[in-house]
Amino acid sequence: MSKLRKLLSMVLVLMLVLPITGCYDLMELEGMAFIVSLGIDKAPENMIDVTARIAVPRKLSAGPGGGGGGGGKDEVVGGAKPVTVRAHTVLEALNLLNTSVERRVSLIHLANIVIGESLAKEGVLEYLRPLTRYREFRRTIVVFIAPGNVREIYESNKPLLEQSITRWTESLTDVNRHTGLSAMQKLHDFISSIEAYNEDAIASVLAVNEKVKEQTKQEKKGSEGQRIDADGKPNFNPGEVERLGGNPLEFLGTAVFHQDRLVTYLDGIDTRMLLTIRGELLRTQMDFPDPINKDRYVNLEIKHARKPIIKVDLKKRPIKVRIEESLEADLNGVQRPTDYSRPDRIRLLEKSVSERLKNRQEKLVSRIFHEYQADPFDIMKRTRNQFRTYQDLKSFDFRKVLKDAEITVDVKLNIRRIGIQLSPIESH
Repeated sequence: MSKLRKLLSMVLVLMLVLPITGCYDLMELEGMAFIVSLGIDKAPENMIDVTARIAVPRKLSAGPGGGGGGGGKDEVVGGAKPVTVRAHTVLEALNLLNTSVERRVSLIHLANIVIGESLAKEGVLEYLRPLTRYREFRRTIVVFIAPGNVREIYESNKPLLEQSITRWTESLTDVNRHTGLSAMQKLHDFISSIEAYNEDAIASVLAVNEKVKEQTKQEKKGSEGQRIDADGKPNFNPGEVERLGGNPLEFLGTAVFHQDRLVTYLDGIDTRMLLTIRGELLRTQMDFPDPINKDRYVNLEIKHARKPIIKVDLKKRPIKVRIEESLEADLNGVQRPTDYSRPDRIRLLEKSVSERLKNRQEKLVSRIFHEYQADPFDIMKRTRNQFRTYQDLKSFDFRKVLKDAEITVDVKLNIRRIGIQLSPIESH
C-alpha cells in the first residue's frame, strides 16, 4: 500500500511540475523588434531585397498637471528608418535583419506588405507561399503594390497626421472605403483570388508624386512661391495628382493581376467603376459635366441602391455579359444658377450621368477582358452555378472566352435629394 502511495505522490508531483516548464521559451516585449511594414523588391539572380519598417517605442511624458494620461508608458509612435537586406527568401531576410537589429525581429504586429512592381510583374506567389506558413504571419494584413522601388516608398512616406504605421494603414482603409479611389484588399482575399479558377486579384497602389517630392526639397532649401502648373488639370493617375504640399506618397489607384502577375493599373475613376461593378462602392462624391451648362460641373454623392445583377451567357459565342446597376444619388453642388428642383431637369441629369457611367464601365470591362484576359470584377465568379461539378469548372477555359466577350452595362440612377437649398443662389 505504501508503494502505491509513493507512486501516486510522484505522479501528482509530476503533474504539478511539468506545466511550469511551459515558459521556457518566453520572450519579453523589451527583447523584440516589431516589423510593422514589410517591402519586397526584385534583386539580381533570383534574389529579393526585403525592406522592413520597425516600430520604435518612445516614452510619452505627461505634461504639466499630469494631463495627457499616458506619462511613463511606452507607445509605438513612429518607425525607424527602413532596413533593407538581400536574400533568397523573406524568412532568410528576417534572420539577416538581426545582424543589424539588436532585438529579435517579429511579424506579429505586421500591418501591411508592399510589393515592388518589377517583382509583381514576374509573379508574387513564389515569395508569399513561405510567409503564409509562418506562425507569426497573419492573412489580415493589407497588400500594396508600389510602382518603382519599395525603399523609396518608405523614405518618401511622411504622413500629415498619423505617426504609427499600424494606425496609418487602418486610416487608409477607412478613407478609401469612402472615397472609392483605391481598392484596399487584405492578403487573405488577395491570395484567395489568385488561387481561384475564375477570378483575379486586385491590390491598392502606393506611388510617389515626384512633383510634390521636389517641392519638399525646394522648401527645405528655403525656396518659396511654388505653384500648380497653369495648364494643370485634375489627375487621378497614381503619383500624378496635381497638388502642392502634403505627403509625397499617394494612395490612389488599383493594381490588376492576371493569376499572380501584375498586368496593369487603374486610375482613381476606373477604380470607382471597378468597385461599382463589384458592388463594393460606398457613398462617394463624383463630379460630372453639367448637361445644361457647358464647361460646368455638378457634384453627386452616389451609392448602391442594391447590389448589381450580373448575367453571363456561356453558351453563346462570343459570350454575353450583362450588368444591371441600381444607384442612388444626392445632388451636392451646381456651379451655375440652374434650378434642379424641377423634375424635368432632374430626369435630364439622371440620364446624362447614367450614360457616362455606362460608357465608362463598358470600356473598362472590355479593355481588361480583351487585352489582359483578366477578371478583377468578379463577373466570371458568378458563373459557378452553371457548372455541374468542380471538375467541369476547372476544365472550362474562361480566359479564352474573355478575349471577345460582349459587354452591356445598364445603369439606373435615381437622384433622391437635391441638397438643403431648393432654389439656386443668384446675383443681381
